[in-house]
This record gives sequence, C-alpha cells and structure tokens, in this order.
Amino acid sequence: MKTTVITEFVKIEALQTTTSEQLLTKADLINSFLQKQDGFLDAELIKAMEGNIWYFIYHIKNMEKLKAVGEKLRASRLFDEITPLIVPGSMSVTFFSQVKNW
Repeated sequence: MKTTVITEFVKIEALQTTTSEQLLTKADLINSFLQKQDGFLDAELIKAMEGNIWYFIYHIKNMEKLKAVGEKLRASRLFDEITPLIVPGSMSVTFFSQVKNW
C-alpha cells in the first residue's frame, strides 16, 4: 500500500474575549496528546494576520493512521476544551493529500 502524508487543516475563529494564551494552552494539551499517537508527524498553529482566525495544521503518515488518531482524539474530548473559546459553528476541517515535497 502506498502511503501518502495527509495534511489536516482545522480552522477556528476565536471569540474576541479569547486571549492568545488561552488558545495556546489548549493547543498545547492537544499537541501533547497527538505527539504520542502512531502516525503523527508534526503540527503547527498559525493565526491570520487580520482578525481572530486560527488554523491547526497536522501532518499524519496516511489516511488509515489519520482515522485512528481522529477517533482517539474525539474520544479524549480535548477539542471540547477549545469550544468555549471559539465562535460557535466556526470550526471547519479540511484534508489534503501530499503530492510532492521539497
């Protein structure tokens, strides 16, 4: 089976009352959990230059591993800790398969 690195973008809009420190604290909890999962490669958190839009970017070895990691993450309910910090309904998830890297 050919393995293709999967990139997951999780977009959120933080509430105006949410501080960067609050979001980073929750992101660190999620990242600590993910680093222990089979297939997890790396992650980053980026913020739009304007507004309060944030992206969690994850790289997972392949779709099979991504599904397993996703199930464990949902079961852990760690993302539930971010929910009070974001605009309701603002979370979206998009997946990409790697075509080439340099």
